[in-house]
Order: sequence, then structure tokens, then C-alpha cells
Amino acid sequence: MRIRWKLLLFLLIMVLPPVFLVRWYSIRETQALGRELAGAAAANSRDTAERELAQTVNLFAEAVNDTRDVLELALTLQAREAERLLVERPPGIEPVLFDTDYDRRDPRIGVLEPLRALPDSTGETKAKTVIPTTPDHLVFRLSPNADRQAALRDIGPLSRLLPTFRIIYLRHEPLLLWNYVSLDNGLHCAYPGHGGYPPDYDPRRRPWYTAAKAQGRGVWSIMVDANTSRTIATLSLPVHDPDGSIIGVTGVDFPLDTLLLESDLSRRWTPAVRSMLLRPATPEDGDSKAMVIVAMRDYMEDDRDWKTPLAMERLENEDPAAVRTMRDDVQAGRQGILEMPFRGVPSVWAYKPVIQDGLTLAVIVPQEVIVASSRKAEESIIDRTKSMLRDTSLFALVINLLLVGAAAIASQAVTRPLARLAKAAATLAEGDLTARAKVTSHDELGDLARAFNDMAPKLVERVKLKNDMALAMEVQRNLLPERPPVIPGLDIAAISLFCDETGGDYYDFLSFSRERGDTCDVVLGDVTGHGVSAALFMATGRALLHARADEDPDPARCITMVNRLLCRDTQLTGRFITLFFLSMNLDTGELTWVRAGHDPALLYDPGRDDFEELMGSGIPLGVEATWEYTENHRPGLCAGQLLVLGTDGIWEAMNPAGEMYGKDRFREVLRKNAGKTSQEIVDAVVDAVQDFVQPLRPEDDLTLVVIRALR
Repeated sequence: MRIRWKLLLFLLIMVLPPVFLVRWYSIRETQALGRELAGAAAANSRDTAERELAQTVNLFAEAVNDTRDVLELALTLQAREAERLLVERPPGIEPVLFDTDYDRRDPRIGVLEPLRALPDSTGETKAKTVIPTTPDHLVFRLSPNADRQAALRDIGPLSRLLPTFRIIYLRHEPLLLWNYVSLDNGLHCAYPGHGGYPPDYDPRRRPWYTAAKAQGRGVWSIMVDANTSRTIATLSLPVHDPDGSIIGVTGVDFPLDTLLLESDLSRRWTPAVRSMLLRPATPEDGDSKAMVIVAMRDYMEDDRDWKTPLAMERLENEDPAAVRTMRDDVQAGRQGILEMPFRGVPSVWAYKPVIQDGLTLAVIVPQEVIVASSRKAEESIIDRTKSMLRDTSLFALVINLLLVGAAAIASQAVTRPLARLAKAAATLAEGDLTARAKVTSHDELGDLARAFNDMAPKLVERVKLKNDMALAMEVQRNLLPERPPVIPGLDIAAISLFCDETGGDYYDFLSFSRERGDTCDVVLGDVTGHGVSAALFMATGRALLHARADEDPDPARCITMVNRLLCRDTQLTGRFITLFFLSMNLDTGELTWVRAGHDPALLYDPGRDDFEELMGSGIPLGVEATWEYTENHRPGLCAGQLLVLGTDGIWEAMNPAGEMYGKDRFREVLRKNAGKTSQEIVDAVVDAVQDFVQPLRPEDDLTLVVIRALR
């Protein structure tokens, strides 16, 4: 088969399957994107609704807190005024009217008006209980078994509460239902004046009275009103005698709808939204792990018996985990939002503590209400996705047909230049670096031919450069000692690793017979930078050092002269060498060193677990020609001690996070391996540094010399 047809088939095989694969992938991903966008839209709609719900409960919680503050202030004013009047005992205000006077419509009362209508459980305002009232008078009542004589003495002073009650009531009329004071002697007075008390009504037995007296503070209660048989909220506060004893309780009743704001909620959400007051259950409620519904619309039904305590609903069966979360938040004073069914309907709850004793305002919205808009968005996105897939399918079919025709034309246009290029490549492969391809076009094939023609000369240069670098690396390797010297009583090991083919680190061992005895001199240097230029500079310094060491055995004078000679060549280059020259007297063990700007050597004593740095003054070689270097001395090594010389490629090695290896890690490796041979210590340091920089490579040369005293 001719190459033209092979190329045609190749192009079709290379093009069409990927096109179909991409098409299949695009359809799948487009559908997935549609679902993802729809899900994101649904989630975004849900998040927005939850944020709005949380904001709503915050606003309503503020309204409840404002109502609480107003009522507590009014109640405190009532209590203080009642206490003052009972102490000062001013003359009373006539007429004094009892509940029986209202029941028989005593002419002294004047005009009576219907009681302000209360909303029912649907939120509609209907006057289902007719109780005539008057804002001009109080009503007094003597409870069964009252201390009649004591109660009659207190009627006069308490009648003076009329102006206070009237001011509080009229100023806060939308909130208040009744204002009242009840005393331990059985006297009860209320405002506005009204009748309709049950014959056996005794406020001293009501929860608002007993709880306030028992706790000695303001108490919130939800109960059935004895006059209207409607569920109301009550705030009560003890009344004290001058000696501090409690002699009665004052309170205010207010409609439950002042705390349950479903009428406002329904305008934003739907009539399905509920609001309620909750509190953590107590052992008295039957389940201390539940949440108790203290107030909700269902409690506002008519025809309740005022003597029967409200049967409060519990949430323990809704979702135990969610109820536990809500309870923990409420006890911690935190607001929250969570998903939990209410009476079998999946719902979203937003709640926030508003009143003492853990009373919490909760707003409940069915999930169906929240996700309704998100479902519409999801359906719209999916419909648009299907429409887009239909259009792109037709377009893809047309493109595939065009690709088949283009492949047939391209196969013939490509084969001829490729054949010429293949011939030239074969010639080059046989070793003829003069081979060239004929350039006949200015398209990519022409560019390929020109690139091929430019490649051969560059290959020649590359081969030459590679050979030169190999030679330079071999020369530099030969400049380093083949192996450490063998000295009785000492175990010596050394290594030098370059980050490139060549480097600027250098170490050497010199031995001279001098007038101060046999010595072993250890030299370790580090040239600025790395690579070929650093290697050449290091070779220059090494040559000068060897030449001067033969002429002058004194370390300080030797290094001083090397520095002067090196400065002649480096003053304008900015390059320098840091050097540490250590001389060990093999007869006396004394250590003599010269430090030329290099990091100090480390001496480690395992017995004392102590590191000592061999310090000394001196600047790098090649910086200042007039510098005079000085020698430093210390006693020799003891058995087991380590003397370590290294370059900064060890402690300045960096890991991928940009953290340096550091001298602390370096010292820790020496500490852990102090009992091993010098070569093992060298290997441990190299392994630790390479592990630290993984998966990177060291960016600087690494050189290390370890001398371990055996005796």
C-alpha cells in the first residue's frame, strides 16, 4: 500500500476516534455540567434562603428582646410603685370596685368597652370572648380564704396604682392584656377594670405567683388566662416588704402573638411557616434530653380549662441528633440553623435564645418552600443543556465530514517533503553531519526542514561541549585527594559532591616535615558560585596553596601569601574563596588552624555531649591583599572526639518548602552517629541532607571532612 493511502488512513484513525471520543466526552461533561450548575443553583438558592431565614430569626429575636425589655421595665415600675404605696399608705382613690361590681354592672363604673380582640390560631383577629373593661378604674378581688381584714387595709394604698397602671397600659397598649398585683393576704387588683373571674380563682395558686415567689426574681410563664380562657404569656416579679421579705407578686399578661410573629413570616415565605418558643426539657418534663415547645399557635385554641396546665409538646422524636445539637447550642447561648422534620415534614429550623431560662425563638420553614425556586432553576438549566447538545451534535457531524476530506488532501501534501526529510535524516544517522534537507515551502514542513538543517552544526558543538565538560570534570576529580591519609590513632574520611559536572568546593590533605614536627594539614575551601568558572578559580587557589606550602610551612604566613597572590587576579571579578586550614601535629597532637572567612570547624565530645567551634578571625581569600592572617591553637583530640569540617552546602540545603537544613540538624546527625566510623558518619550526613531536599536536588556543592580520634 502506498504511503499516501497509509497516511490517509493514519490521519483518519488519528482524527476521527479522538473526535468521537471528545464528542462523547463533551456530551457527558455537558450533561454533568448542567446537573452541576443546576445543583449549584439549588444549593445557592438554599444557602440564600437559609441566610435570609437566619437574618429573619435575628430580626424577630431583636423584636422579642425589645418586647422583653419593655415588659420587664414596666413590671419593675409596677413593683417599685406597689412597694412604695404599701409602705407610705396614702389615702385611697374612690370608688373601690370589686369583680362582683363589674359582674352586676355597678352604675359607678360608667361605660364599659369590649376587651381588645386576641388573634386565634390561624392569625385572624376575632373577639370570641366578650369581657367588658374600663380604662378608668381598677378591679379588686378577695381570693378564697383571704385575710379579709388585712386585705381591706391594703385596698386604699393599692388603689393609688391606677395612674401607674394607666400610663403603662396606654403607652404599651399593643403589648399588654392585664396589669395586676396580688398579695399574700389574698388581695388582688388588676387593670383595666373587668369582671368575669371564676368563683374559685385564687392568684396565689397560679404558676406565675408561686414561681416568682419561690425564685425571688422575674419569671416568664405560658398559661391559660382565667378570664378569657386564651393562652397567654405572663411576666411576674416579687413585691417586697421593707425588711426584704416577699409579700406578694405583680405581673403583666400579654397576648402570645407578641412573641410568635407568623403573620410577618408568612408574607415573606408561605402560610406553612411556623414560629415557636422552645426551652431545654427538665426531668420534670419527662425527658431531660428533649426540647420543649413552650409557646406556639396551637396553644392559642379557645375553650381551654384555665386550671389545667398546658401539655407542652416535645421534640425528642423528630431527630435525636438534631435535637441534641439544638439543645447544646441553646444551653451555650448560640443561635443556629439546622435541618430537622417537624411533625413529619422535612423542614429547616432557625433558632436563637431570646429570654432567660433558655427560652429560644425558632422559625420553621418546610424544605419544599425553600427548594421550590431552586428546582425551577435546575429545570431551566437542564432544558438549555439539552438544546445545546442537539445543536452541537449537528455541528460535530459536519466537522467530521470535513475532516475526512482534509485528511485526503493533507496526506498527499505531506508525503513528498517527508520523504526528502527522511532521506536526509538517514544520511545524518550514518554519521554524516554535513547532511541537509531541501527546503521547498514556508509552512511547518519547511520549518521542520530548516530546523533539521540547523541541527547538525549544533550537534557538533554539543558533542564538543560534552567532551570538554567530561574532561573538565575528570581534571577536577583528579585535583581532589584519591583517599584520606592513614594516620595511626586517627580515622579520617572525606567527600565532595558537586551540584553540576564541576564545582567550587575543595578539600586536600597535606603532609610536611617541619621544624615543629610531623604534621597532617587539612585544607577545606569553598569558592563563590559553582560550575566551570568556580572550578577554574578553585584550581587556581589550590595551585597557589600547594606552591606556597612547599616554600613556607607556617600556616598563617602561607595563607597570607596565597591571599596576596590571589588578589592580583580577583580584585575586579568579585570572586573569593573561604578557607579553613587545619594543621595537626602528629607528635604532640596540638591543633593549629587559620580561618579565612569559612565557617568554623566543629569539635564534638560524645562523653560530654558538647560541641565546640574552632573560631578565629580572618576574611575570605581574594578580598583584601594586605590582610595578615593569624594562627589559632588548642590541645589535640581525645579518644572518641570528632573534628568536622564542612561547606555551607550542608546546612544551607533547602527543602521544597524553602526551609534550610540548618546546623542544628547537622549536629544532631553527628551526635547520633558519633560512635561509628568516620566514613559512616560522612555517609549519614550526605543521606540526611539528600533526604531533606527530596524531591529536589541540592543547589550547592557539598564537601565534608570527618576526623575521629581513636586514642
